[in-house]
Amino acid sequence: MALTDLAGRTSQAKLNSMAVDLIDVTLTRTGTSVADGQVISESIEIPNAVAVTGGSAIIQSIILHNRDDDVESPAIELLFEPNDMSAGTMAGISDDESITIQGAVTISNWSTLQPSANEIAFKSNIGMVVKAASDSRSIYVTAINRSGAAYTPSSVNSLTAKIGIVKD
Repeated sequence: MALTDLAGRTSQAKLNSMAVDLIDVTLTRTGTSVADGQVISESIEIPNAVAVTGGSAIIQSIILHNRDDDVESPAIELLFEPNDMSAGTMAGISDDESITIQGAVTISNWSTLQPSANEIAFKSNIGMVVKAASDSRSIYVTAINRSGAAYTPSSVNSLTAKIGIVKD
């Protein structure tokens, strides 16, 4: 097997040392109506998303859970960044902040679960590389409504995610 540049280990040895994790994140911070293009939740920390301080990881899968009885099925864009951006609205992201965004994923394939009317949406095989700030093991996610209409979460914890991460 060929050697990689990563600590002189073979590719196989490197793959065998990676940790896989499924991290729960609550995305909703507001129970008020969120217009299309507006932030649902700003810069939510994903603690221990990478194995070492300043390390990197691969986001492989994301499942969204909407525990709202009103079936709204909003398209949601998730932005991943190394620092707390506290965007507020898309118009509020500065040029300096926008260049720190490491990736984005839009999820819109909702399935309604019966009889509860809760919903799930899933994205797999993402393969997005993210890197924590040099003094952190966390990355941050911002959720934006991309549904074309208003989205009104029923409570502050009705929208959650499970983020599948392969840690370097």
